[in-house]
Amino acid sequence: MIRQPGRLVLSSMVVGLTTLSLMLATEPRLAIVWDEGYTLGREARLREWFRALRDPSRFAAGWAPPTLELVQPVGATPPRPDQIDTRAKLLFNPEVLAYFWPFARAEPHGHPPFYALLGLLGDFLAPTWKDLPRARLGPILLFSCTAGFLFQFSARRWGVGPALVAVAAWTFQPNLFGHGHYATYDAVLTSLWVLAIIAFARAVAVPEPGRRDTIGHLASVAFGLVAGCALATKLTGWFLPLPLIVWAGWARDRRASRVLMIGLPLACAVLFLLDPPWWTEPITGILRFFESNLTRGRTIPIPVQFLGIVYQTPNESLPWYNTLVWTVLVTPVGFLLLGLAGIILSLRQHKAEPLGLLILGNWGLLVALRALRHTPGHDGVRLFLPAFGVMALLIGMGARQILDWFGPWARIAVAAAVVEAIGSVLLLMPVPLSYYSPLVGGLPGATRLGMEPTYYWDGLSSEARRWLRDNTLPGQTIHFASFPTSWLYLRQTGELPRRLDPIDRGPPAWYVMQNRPGAWSRIDRQLAERSTPALVVSKFSVPLIWVFPYAAHADVEKELLKPAAQGLR
Repeated sequence: MIRQPGRLVLSSMVVGLTTLSLMLATEPRLAIVWDEGYTLGREARLREWFRALRDPSRFAAGWAPPTLELVQPVGATPPRPDQIDTRAKLLFNPEVLAYFWPFARAEPHGHPPFYALLGLLGDFLAPTWKDLPRARLGPILLFSCTAGFLFQFSARRWGVGPALVAVAAWTFQPNLFGHGHYATYDAVLTSLWVLAIIAFARAVAVPEPGRRDTIGHLASVAFGLVAGCALATKLTGWFLPLPLIVWAGWARDRRASRVLMIGLPLACAVLFLLDPPWWTEPITGILRFFESNLTRGRTIPIPVQFLGIVYQTPNESLPWYNTLVWTVLVTPVGFLLLGLAGIILSLRQHKAEPLGLLILGNWGLLVALRALRHTPGHDGVRLFLPAFGVMALLIGMGARQILDWFGPWARIAVAAAVVEAIGSVLLLMPVPLSYYSPLVGGLPGATRLGMEPTYYWDGLSSEARRWLRDNTLPGQTIHFASFPTSWLYLRQTGELPRRLDPIDRGPPAWYVMQNRPGAWSRIDRQLAERSTPALVVSKFSVPLIWVFPYAAHADVEKELLKPAAQGLR
């Protein structure tokens, strides 16, 4: 273990900066994904609100709502100039706040705003960058800082080698690696969850005899700040205190109770501070937030294919074991075995090392939450991504256990696990979210099992976008099977042709769809099974994106309509 505090801090900074360099170097290769267009739209509204605060009267005089936005045009209407010409109106008028802060409201604006505020960090650090990489910078910085703190925390308890393994499990778990780049909320919540565990564990640690507990007090405050940001990111973050409270009761730890008494009220204060619409509507705002997130079955049901069966989630529930199956399917084999060793260690040494049960309890809660009945189950492991962040801690524990069990020879096995994960990311780039374990035959084997090869439009690579630009004639449009506003961003930046169906006039030249069988229409299924595409984006011979001539789409549509037309005769 690293004994010198200064050396440990320096090493953790090196780990964080190395992770940051890796993430920034690979960011340009990752295509814009489904939710990022909406994030860019929400950040644009926040940016305007902050600009208005600087000089309200001048802003109001020139205010003209945008004609086309990337945020969904649902909810509050743009305010009039006379509603935004003072700071008091900008800060406390519910109608004004409802427009500029489209967060924690009715779907599709159900998530709180911290992730978007984090994205605005790029405006200060990289103001000349394009909108997308600028919005990704804040989440990438948080992801990289978490890697540094994860190393510091693990090295203190399990040694440098296991700490490096834990960082590798954080950085090179393919789903964590992919989501860690995106300007969305899931990796942000994952980072905050892991940081909250680290801060809480540091705060409850007993100081050396005769030394002041300054670090413990600071860690308690840090825990409250991080927990508040987690609450202000997703509804899932509201469950963060639960395993900590249970652990404090089980361990009968007075320090843990004190940390919670300090941290949780601070977290609530941070939550309200980060959501201005709640300043004037605290009760209504919270009720609206919970109603939005707990009624998604009525507002945005999403079909999902899991092991060959399509479920209409969240009205239909995935099997209770789905999160365990997913964990096996998308975790590199070496990390899976080390995580299992970490679970064994946390159970066997729960009295000598109660911290292990704290980590295991957080992982178990996250796995169980997504397995509950009528819980949204779409998008692979995205909705319980924090479980994989917590699993990095279990993997660090497991590496320590394997080294203790088998001695120096175990270093080879542990190193092999790290190499496997790094190789997995390298092989899957630029679509790490399509990773599946060798245990099921990788992506081809998982596809045969009836899993969805892709779901987030991350397969629309730069090569595919270039092909669409080069093969779409002036006046023609492109029709996508689904229409996230990310396409509008790509049109604005010239990454897609200027005309998109159905918002632009012109005959469609191409029909673009992704290999997400659960969400296919009848036409999509017929096209995938019978028609010849003009372009296929694939990985390991598994199609991720198809581009069909739109004439083929029209022919299939006519064929499917024939029986209905004949029945009306």
